[in-house]
Amino acid sequence: MGKKKRPRGKALPQLDIAEILTQPVKVGRNGKKQSMSQFEVRLRAQVRKAIKEESLPAIENVLREARKFDLVMPPPPAPDNGGVLVVHGRFAPGAWAALFEKPKTDSETES
Repeated sequence: MGKKKRPRGKALPQLDIAEILTQPVKVGRNGKKQSMSQFEVRLRAQVRKAIKEESLPAIENVLREARKFDLVMPPPPAPDNGGVLVVHGRFAPGAWAALFEKPKTDSETES
């Protein structure tokens, strides 16, 4: 038996992805039937996978969706007079002090 082919000239039906993802589906939750969108079902599955399995792709998907809806805030700017400085290895006292010296201006270096 051969594979059935689509007749030439016939277009595939157009799918409305937004319509599909917003159609409510019945799901069992806490022993009760509940209605939610397919998008929410998929997102909840990704969140569960990100938390329970620590799946990096699932975490990335959840964060991508959160950014789309402005649910993730950017980190605050670092304070000008504080923060954490991590220095690997050992520094001699002079090298350590040089890290914190105020840079000299052109007028100070010419004198």
